[in-house]
Order: sequence, then C-alpha cells, then structure tokens
Amino acid sequence: MNATEKVLDLLTQAHGTLTQAVIPSASKQERYDCLMIANALRIVERHFRASPENGLTAMTDGLLGEVVIVKGIRAGQFDAGCPMRTQLIANLRDRLARQLVIDNPRLVEQLTQPPREADGHGFFH
Repeated sequence: MNATEKVLDLLTQAHGTLTQAVIPSASKQERYDCLMIANALRIVERHFRASPENGLTAMTDGLLGEVVIVKGIRAGQFDAGCPMRTQLIANLRDRLARQLVIDNPRLVEQLTQPPREADGHGFFH
C-alpha cells in the first residue's frame, strides 16, 4: 500500500468510526458537531483524491494559470469586447465546476438535474 492509499484508508476509517460508532450515541448537539466533522473528512478525501500528486493532473489541463489571469485582467486583456474575455469566462466556469465537484458534489448534482415543475398549487413533483 503506497502513501496515498494509506492516507485515503485512514480518512475512510476515521469517517466510518465517527459515523458508525460515535454519532449514534451522541447527543443532539454532539451529533451536529460530529456530522460537520464527518463532512469535513469527506471534503478532505475528495481534495486529496483530486491532487496532482495522485495522478489527476487533468484537473488543470487547459486552464489559465492564476498569474496569467491576474496579469491579463490588469492589462485589460479580458475587458468587454476583447477576444480573450470568452476564454476567461469559460476558464473560470471550469475552475468553479471542478472545485464544486470536490467541495459540494450535491450542489453540482442539483445544478445538473432538469428543473422540477410546480403543479398549480406551487408544489414541486
């Protein structure tokens, strides 16, 4: 087992122990705190899985670097009417989408679902 697998295994074990052994016997306030910690563990795990050191370098393929973006904004390369503006907007949307997959995958799932329609009484089905 390599170092990456060990860390991911540790995160999985910690999450499992917390959710299966600690949370069921916790008070209401402790349960809330434990669920926050369990959620944080999952976010850390997703961040770790997405790190370039783990072979997922495609995360940054085709993205403008932060320095390029900052310099371009300061130089006016992305102002309205400039040809690079479309590339910047697409780049920033891609960055946001990739980060949301790690930080809040449920939100990404909700945003990609077709909108629900309300019935005549304002209820969604």
